[in-house]
Order: sequence, then structure tokens, then C-alpha cells
Amino acid sequence: MQPNAMVLMVAGLVAAVLWAAPCYAGGRDDEADDGIMGEYVGKWRPADGDAVDAEAKVIGEGDGNFRAVILNAKDPSTRLGEVKGKAGGKRVELVGNLGGATAKATIEGGEIMVAKSSAGEFEGKYTLRKSPTEGAKPPAGAIVLLPYEKGRKTQLDEWQNAKWEILDDGSVRVSGGNNQTKRNLGSGTLHLEFRCPYMPKDRGQGRGNSGVYLHSRYEVQVLDSFGLAPKDNECGGIYSVGSPKVCASLPPGRWQTYDVEFTSPEVADGKITKPAVLTVRHNGILIHENVKADHVTTAGVGGPVVAPAPLMLQDHGNAIRYRNIWFVEKKD
Repeated sequence: MQPNAMVLMVAGLVAAVLWAAPCYAGGRDDEADDGIMGEYVGKWRPADGDAVDAEAKVIGEGDGNFRAVILNAKDPSTRLGEVKGKAGGKRVELVGNLGGATAKATIEGGEIMVAKSSAGEFEGKYTLRKSPTEGAKPPAGAIVLLPYEKGRKTQLDEWQNAKWEILDDGSVRVSGGNNQTKRNLGSGTLHLEFRCPYMPKDRGQGRGNSGVYLHSRYEVQVLDSFGLAPKDNECGGIYSVGSPKVCASLPPGRWQTYDVEFTSPEVADGKITKPAVLTVRHNGILIHENVKADHVTTAGVGGPVVAPAPLMLQDHGNAIRYRNIWFVEKKD
């Protein structure tokens, strides 16, 4: 190999290292936002009707591949179409179905998406949506489980597992096993913020997985479910108990919120005599209302049931971040 070629090769390797996505313990990847995936909000204009509000969920699938699910914004259960394609620079050309007809679509520079078929046209602009409860301050009397102040390190004084990584942005990253609170919690309202890593090459339960376990037994699933249909094992699902009313997930790499009203189960001699009840808002959207959890969900703590009990956050091998966790006890 010529000396100049060697220099170029080494320079290329250095550049690749500098620009590579960070990799955490256990090979848990968290890629940088690619500037294309996310939400595009606009209008669906059918060929034979009035325009309606619509949005496209553009999902990264690795190696420059993208899938876009186009929904009626006022009724997200109504899917208008789906297209797939591959990026060439900041332009993505996609093909699929829209309004029941063959469609072609383009995404330009991560700013505008246009999809057309004989049935109509969708046009949307990239939009950054945030939860209305992101950064919510704990009210007077709240139990602050994970203090949060933007740009300042937090502390794990309320938690049993000190192996979780304390980050400079005020959050903690899952590491070294599940984590439970030192104190027991009964009925009340939980506020919690989480961030799923962007793992475009991963699928299903391997893509940004964790869980929030009320009483260490009743899981509200944490997962990158952006753009997917609501299911009990997708983000917001009460695992094996109930599916969310809608998928309220934000794109990976964005901070999301759970606000949970929890009624503790009634227990006698280690057995449940009255089930726990959960009402859950995901990013401010009501996804469960007074759902009875009549059994311990998957991976919940077993053995005799006690109430009150610790809150548990799951380590499922992915680099989930948590911040701003507080609990307001319900007064009898």
C-alpha cells in the first residue's frame, strides 16, 4: 500500500469513529437523529372529497430505509396509506399505497413530505411535537424520586441500584439491572419522563425496551412504538392487561411522559382481594381509563403481594433514559 493511501485510510477510519453513533455497555446502540424520521403534519386531499387533517409517521428502518404511515390526524386508527423507500442524501423516494391506490412519495431535506395517488394527495411539514407535561414541576408535598433540573446532574438517593449512569443532562441511563425505589408507594399520581434510543435496525421488543412497574408488579410498557398500532406489548400498553386507546408515542430520541393515576390493590394474607386500577396519560393523551390489573404482569415481582410497594424501572438491555420522576400520594 502506498504511504498516501495509508494516510487516507487512517484518516477515514478516524472520521468514521468520530461520526459513529455512541455505543453503550452490552452493545446498546443509540444513533443520532437522521434528520428524516419523525412526524410530518398536513392535509390529505382526496380526489373526490374535502381535505382533512393528516399526518405521516416516518419510521427509520436502518441502512437508509424508511417507512411512512399516513394517518387521519383526528382519528389515528384510520390509516390512509403506507409507503416505503430509501434515502439518497436528504431526499427519500417512496412507493406504496395511498387511499387504496398505488402511490409515489418524496421526502425533501427532512422538511416536506408529499405523497400522491389517483385517490388523492398528502402534503405535510416536519413538526416537532412535545408532551404538554414534559418538565412538569413536582407540586408541594410530592415525593421527588428523581430530581430534575435541566443541564444539572441528578442523584439516585431514592433508588436501590446505584449502577445506573448519571448523565450531564439531568437524566439517568439504565445500566446494571432493574431499579426499585427504596421507599414503598401506595395509591397516588406518578409523573415520569423517558427517552427511547433511536435503534433503526432493531425491531419489536428489541427496539428501546424498558418498563415502568407500579408496585413492582404492574407494567406500563416502555418501547419505541412510534408509528405502530396500539397493543398491550407496545409503548403505553399495560402488559398482558390492556392495549392503549391510541398509540401516543413520539419518535425515538425525544422525551416522552407518563402521568399515571394508580389505585393500590387491596391485599389480605398476601392475596389480592381487590385489583389495582390504572389511568394512564401518555404524552398528555388519555390511553387507559380505570383499567383493572387483576394479575401480575410479565416480569413483575412475584411472591406474596404486599401494599404499598416500591416502584420499579426495568433494565431490558437498551439505553433508555429516565428523568423528572415524582409521586403524589393519595390522601384517604
